Amino acid sequence: MKKWLALTALLLAVIAFSSCSKKQDGMNYKETEGGLAITGYSDKTTVTELVVPDEIGGVPVVRIEDFGICNAESLTKITLGKNVASLGGWAMTNNQHIVSYEVDPANEYFTSVDGVLFSKDMKTLYCYPCGRNINFDKYGRTEDTTEYRIPDGVETIATKAFYKCYYVDVTYIPDSVSRIEEKAFHRASAMTGLTLPAHLEYIGKDAFAYAFGASDDKEKLDITIPASIKEIGEYAFFNDDGINSVTVLAKEEDVTLGAKWQPTSKGKIIGDCAVTFAP
Repeated sequence: MKKWLALTALLLAVIAFSSCSKKQDGMNYKETEGGLAITGYSDKTTVTELVVPDEIGGVPVVRIEDFGICNAESLTKITLGKNVASLGGWAMTNNQHIVSYEVDPANEYFTSVDGVLFSKDMKTLYCYPCGRNINFDKYGRTEDTTEYRIPDGVETIATKAFYKCYYVDVTYIPDSVSRIEEKAFHRASAMTGLTLPAHLEYIGKDAFAYAFGASDDKEKLDITIPASIKEIGEYAFFNDDGINSVTVLAKEEDVTLGAKWQPTSKGKIIGDCAVTFAP
């Protein structure tokens, strides 16, 4: 009996050790299905370029988990190794000085175009580098903004794709886009307009939250949501008091609507913001 208990304790210890996070070049990692996953990044003030390796100890690195590489103050470039196959929704958020996401050419799942991270087939836009075409001073401050046109053929703007990209004005969303996922443009506050694609079916939770605040140097926006829309997530236009009206070209009964999806100001629905549906 004692021998069995000892063997059981040893087995549990081995399992616990194998599941613990380990560290390589400032990156924490753990075992996951198919290989290893990056779970955290610790050197956030000195390194400017980070390469997610193909392998660690002969085991492929296949995933970056939520918050795996985020809030890194000094990083300007992140390169994904050839085996990275998936990303958590928060995997690489709020890296304000990133100018380029790069990908090993042998990677079968992701690609980079002008520093922007896409799926290999270019149908999903995953991450826009917040510092692209922006000049920061030595204190990390800037008054710059830049414009970006999402390429034709993109079908999904992934969760957090432009999250806290304070300095980019997305001037074109192609009609090929059918899904705008959760927090896709959350706090993308340099945006000056919004023309939604003609075949859009889904707007996720908080998709445009805090993106269109009222300002003396901006005209209030009139937004049209196309007849193809099927679902608008809760708080989709939260704290967007810079929106004057929303016209939904679908019938209200044909759309799944989340709580407080319409424009709000300080969390309260804006009384003078007209919201209309098709009759």
